[in-house]
Amino acid sequence: MHLVLTLLAACSAGDEGRDADASSGGPGQAAAPAEAAVFGDIGSLTRLPDSPRQTASPGFWDHWGDGRAELSGYRITLDRYGETRDAELSLIYVTEPHDRRTWVKDDSAEAPDRVEVLKLIRSMHFFTGIYPYNVMASAFSPVDAWTDDRFQPVRLNLDVQEWCGSVTHRVLPGAGRLRSIRLSYFADEGETRREIGVPENTLYEDALLIQLRELDGPFHDGEPWEGFLVRELWSLRTGHRSIKPIPARIDRIDATRDGEPVTRFRLETGDYWRTYDVETVPPRRVLAWETSTGERAEILGTERLAYWTLNARGDEQHRSALGLETR
Repeated sequence: MHLVLTLLAACSAGDEGRDADASSGGPGQAAAPAEAAVFGDIGSLTRLPDSPRQTASPGFWDHWGDGRAELSGYRITLDRYGETRDAELSLIYVTEPHDRRTWVKDDSAEAPDRVEVLKLIRSMHFFTGIYPYNVMASAFSPVDAWTDDRFQPVRLNLDVQEWCGSVTHRVLPGAGRLRSIRLSYFADEGETRREIGVPENTLYEDALLIQLRELDGPFHDGEPWEGFLVRELWSLRTGHRSIKPIPARIDRIDATRDGEPVTRFRLETGDYWRTYDVETVPPRRVLAWETSTGERAEILGTERLAYWTLNARGDEQHRSALGLETR
């Protein structure tokens, strides 16, 4: 189930293929209402300044502007229904243009509304007994410095499908508040929209896999960070918790992994913690992470590919370089 935020492109001037009944009624009937965007206030919700404080560096674009995406496969274990599950996980990072009035991808968007973002897709698949879980989480973070913290997200999505039902959760972080839209098959969650205030120094756990890579400068100037955190949407879903900012801290530690130096970031909030091991040299991939809830992930392989062109029979072979199944 997906929440559609923008209108699909209109037909051409000739209206070829147009469904006449969609816009005009029969004899004596009023015209049907036009389809419209769900939210018309996204720009004012986000409230970015007229221009960024600093643009992304040429070095950033030398790597991330090459027309390809970075794909990494991970071995991951997690807890579901009180048992450990082995899962297949993919992380996909790619830059793309968005329209700041809708925060929807738009290749035709023009300045001042065109904003380049780094998109992160997390795709995870695992089984619970007879039936599968398919989990996709997305984070969209502008690459220019619009706020104090680089790569602050402007949109977060979670989609979960399994044989009992489906859940969609969308979060739109704004200036001083966030908007949460949840569409759930399950009665105790239902279909809800709410807005809550957030302190200025609030981070989102779903975007930390971007921010802690330090792709265009050190995270929080290389110093420990302390503020508020909105927990990962998947953990809120599985823990049946409400969305809200909670006090948190992130420390950085010089460490080693398999004999190689890494930067280890340790996130702590209440009795929950998560560590991220990040390469100290470009492209500064997240090599592994683990949490106090028993989740553990380790990278298997990475490729840079224009993956959206690899949709023909036989292109499955590219998955093997990521450590993913090719079936």
